[in-house]
Amino acid sequence: MKRKVFTSRKMSLKASLSGGKVEIYSFFPIDKHNCECQQVIHQWKEKLAMLSGNGKKEAIARQEFIVCPKSKVGMKRYKITCNNCGETMGYCWAGDETLTDWCDLHYTSWVGKHKIKKKGKVVDHEYLWRGCFGHHISPITEQLCWECICGEDTRDFRANMTLPGQVAHKIELKNKIGREFGKANSKFKASVVASDVIPFKRGGH
Repeated sequence: MKRKVFTSRKMSLKASLSGGKVEIYSFFPIDKHNCECQQVIHQWKEKLAMLSGNGKKEAIARQEFIVCPKSKVGMKRYKITCNNCGETMGYCWAGDETLTDWCDLHYTSWVGKHKIKKKGKVVDHEYLWRGCFGHHISPITEQLCWECICGEDTRDFRANMTLPGQVAHKIELKNKIGREFGKANSKFKASVVASDVIPFKRGGH
């Protein structure tokens, strides 16, 4: 059974006014700490901090999303999907399906209107999140890890500083299984897509 993650009232209203669905494609790229896009991200954050609410929305709408300036020569663009529920987690560039040298990651998620049925009849509707619940860069290996809204999880807890040690260790034992990409037991799959694929109209940042 899929885990349910309900939306806020504000997001539910936004979805209801948008035909029952709001789709998110991250405005900023997610990258390793030493990637050359970090300077670009910093400049954009400074720019947005100087703008008003409407000005910020307009600037983001014009730009749509930030592309990492790192050279993509020898790389392919990959779509990352959850092997448990099939939802798309995001898109990135890498040399092969192991995503060892990944860069320019953009996560995806969406809010949708879902029917509530009782005894086979629709009695109401609810708005739920689908897709990426959390992206995570391992502090140990810089490996790309994920948490899907359905509950599938590969986040690295080896450097955990908040949970009790035994709790973190127990989670890590579970999460490390299927963490690597390109394996038979991978929890998340990387598939090659065209370099100009746009999954949907961006609805957030």
